[in-house]
Amino acid sequence: MAKKLLGDAVKEERLRRNLSQNALAEMVHVSLRTISDIENYNGNPRFENLYLLASYLNLSIDAVFNGENEPMDSTMKQIIAELNQCSNETKRLALGTLRGLLSAVSQNQ
Repeated sequence: MAKKLLGDAVKEERLRRNLSQNALAEMVHVSLRTISDIENYNGNPRFENLYLLASYLNLSIDAVFNGENEPMDSTMKQIIAELNQCSNETKRLALGTLRGLLSAVSQNQ
């Protein structure tokens, strides 16, 4: 199942960017065979190759394995980076604040 989720996520993002398998392989500095194997659910990619691919395509491996193929945008990355530096208590406070803000925004629309 994990191979299918990964293969589908890589292929979908590659096609969204209008890249051939060969072009993606060249940009990420992996072999064409690596890209082909991942997209066809064959083999087990080396960690280094998986990391390079996920970084280049802006894919969250956690999201891929949970079936969420959408890449994270830069704003979400910034939010997560900020929250990762906070204590759990501060994270809970930030979540409550965010929920209140979103509720107020949706009521004003």
